[in-house]
Amino acid sequence: MADATDVLVSVLRNDAAPPLPRQDDLRSWEHLLVRARDEGLCGMLLRWLTDYGCGAPGDVLRQLTVEKDHVAATNRLLMRHIERLSGEFAREGVDLIVLKGGALVLDLYDDAGLRPMCDVDLLVRRDSAVGTDRLLRRLGYARGRGLVRDDFYPLYYYEAEYLWQGCGPVRLDVHVRPWRPMRYDGMVDDGLFWESPKRVGLGQSVVAIPRDEHMLVHLLCHAAFHGAERLLWLVDIHRLATERHEVIDWPAALHLLRDCRLAYAAGFALKRVEAVLGSCVPAGFRDGLKESAVSWKDRLALWQAPRDCHAPLMHTLVDVLCTDGWSRRLGYVSAVLLPNSTHMGDTYEARHPGWLLCAHARRALTGLGKLLRPAGLQKDAARIG
Repeated sequence: MADATDVLVSVLRNDAAPPLPRQDDLRSWEHLLVRARDEGLCGMLLRWLTDYGCGAPGDVLRQLTVEKDHVAATNRLLMRHIERLSGEFAREGVDLIVLKGGALVLDLYDDAGLRPMCDVDLLVRRDSAVGTDRLLRRLGYARGRGLVRDDFYPLYYYEAEYLWQGCGPVRLDVHVRPWRPMRYDGMVDDGLFWESPKRVGLGQSVVAIPRDEHMLVHLLCHAAFHGAERLLWLVDIHRLATERHEVIDWPAALHLLRDCRLAYAAGFALKRVEAVLGSCVPAGFRDGLKESAVSWKDRLALWQAPRDCHAPLMHTLVDVLCTDGWSRRLGYVSAVLLPNSTHMGDTYEARHPGWLLCAHARRALTGLGKLLRPAGLQKDAARIG
């Protein structure tokens, strides 16, 4: 029996004879079901099995249907929030673009149950972040996890989290720049995605999403900065590139990636996409990425980005090394090294004379311990946690 991931990939590639388990091999079908659920691909697997009339056990088809229906229900809930937010932001005159899963469900996937969403990613202009905060709080969303300082977002960090206070767990990730690494904070123009976005109708609202070449750039670089590991992200890119092949302005996308020093990251993700799912872009675009200039900062930023969560000190160091401008570097280091008392209070619950000093000391020792711990032990700890 082939590995469950190999079966999924074969199905997604639409191979003539994917190595499906025998109908009576229930354990292998269960492994395939678990893998599809982990990758967010239950809907796509169910559609393929149904369209091609493959002999999957009835219980497997029922479980896939339950998963697909759950995804569809979750997406409908999130779409109601997107519809409401788009209308409210428009009435307030605040520009808003929906990114990633929300944009893909609206514009690329023909069934709400095919592409799962765990949150709503929004992009606002940097200078409207404060107004956006007030508006979201008025609409019933509370600020999520705090950052080291109140002004860390949007000054240095790329997104803020907001949680819906009504029924249903809904999270918004509100971006002021498309990607996390600070390397690209000044490298990518803040107005990039605001150039002629697509407009998609949703209920009583009109939702703005990135136009096709901007969507492709965003998906490639987002996948790259997360290690291009999740199969769903590769499917998104491959599907967009193949279904919109004739309408994407490939020279413009290549120029944009080169101009923003993102060609190396995009090339990394594209190589992974095509290795898994097959060719999907013109040869000139692929070759253009390979031939683009790349600096050590581009390489270092891409190497570190997937490790940020498990290596915060290295994350900070790489951000400092790869960010242009000494004043910006010093401001960033100062904010990271000297968090405000609100942030320290969230991580240190005890209250006694000198608690803030103790909190800073514990934070420093914890960071030093992570830095000195062997890489293998760090991975084990992250996996256990």
